[in-house]
Amino acid sequence: MKLLLRSLLLFSIFSVSAEQAVITTQEQRGTEGTSQMESAATLVTAQSYSTDVWFQSLQLELSGDNNNNGFYHQLYLKFDANTNRSSQAVWAEFSLQRPGRPEQLFYISSIFSLYRHSSSDWLAIDTTLEDSFVTGYYDLIIRLYDANSGWLLAEISGYDELILADLPLEDYQRDRPAIVVVESYGGSLGIFTVIGLAMLFWRRQSKGAIHIKNSRKA
Repeated sequence: MKLLLRSLLLFSIFSVSAEQAVITTQEQRGTEGTSQMESAATLVTAQSYSTDVWFQSLQLELSGDNNNNGFYHQLYLKFDANTNRSSQAVWAEFSLQRPGRPEQLFYISSIFSLYRHSSSDWLAIDTTLEDSFVTGYYDLIIRLYDANSGWLLAEISGYDELILADLPLEDYQRDRPAIVVVESYGGSLGIFTVIGLAMLFWRRQSKGAIHIKNSRKA
């Protein structure tokens, strides 16, 4: 029954996500014995909700600014979460939200396990926003759910940590370099040149005709 509930929940969330956003995401997971979180990661000091599972540290990097307007279409997020249990199977949900706008769910992770206070059980996503994200400042929201019951275990967003707030983002379709149009006057000058040459030829022809006429009179 729990497995059926989890499958239905994941299916419904993926369906909503597909309607709201177009993204490409690669996922990486740490396990016991793998490398730990980088020292540059930000320690979490506040979070919206937590139970016996909580967020411990976050690392966020933005990239991909093709038109150099200060807004990016790629984001890399890596986080470590802890649990009071010996192990806890969870999955993560990622959303972006502009002020006064509904959340845009853009990724649901696979199921992974947390091991007490281990720093090597991290999860990382490398996401490209392909479409459906207008240029603006977004808050990133992360939620962790119990893999068996589907219950919410922990939540964190830009309201809690500045690293997740006011992210300058836009989708790839809006991040295309501006096309510079150089106005050319070559065509107009060419026409004027032809007209000038024609007038010069006409004047020479006219002078020649007058000279011939005068010679005959003489």
